[in-house]
Amino acid sequence: MSDDPFPRDRVATMLRRLPAYLRLSWRLARDPLLSRARRVAVLGAAGYLVSPIDLVPDAIPVLGQLDDVAVVLAAIRLALAGLSPERRRFHLDAVGLADEDLAADLRTVGVTTAWVLRAGVRATGRGIRVTRRGAQAGGRAAVKGAALAARASSAMATRSADAARSASGAAMARIPRRRIRDLSVDTLPVE
Repeated sequence: MSDDPFPRDRVATMLRRLPAYLRLSWRLARDPLLSRARRVAVLGAAGYLVSPIDLVPDAIPVLGQLDDVAVVLAAIRLALAGLSPERRRFHLDAVGLADEDLAADLRTVGVTTAWVLRAGVRATGRGIRVTRRGAQAGGRAAVKGAALAARASSAMATRSADAARSASGAAMARIPRRRIRDLSVDTLPVE
């Protein structure tokens, strides 16, 4: 994984700016110069952020949080696009952000999402290789086990047959000979 490191610094920078983005969202949602549709987009993004129902559930590490950040940043970008350059600069300066910060953080969301997906594919590939090796080893063990079981079964059958012969011989020895002659298959009781 050293050839594809996690974009830790970029993510840390983006996370440090999240409080400023939340303040910016609040300012944009209350700005009377912003169209109603763009204000609703910002409020909808805030609702999406706190909602337990997401496109990518928050229970999925990293990706669950990245989709929330992406929705908020996209809504802020949409709202800022509806303002004049002066008004836009006014809001950004008030929270300590720049246009470049928003663009960089949206790219960070994309880069981080791509890294997580690549890491998942790599992990799945390793899992498949491990599973394949385990299946091969399990198959070899099963073949060896079956061979051992067959030999053991054959030995047990031979011992059982020997034991049955000796037991029947001993039992026959206890029966008087004349009675053995009188017994026939037809006279034996059927169970």
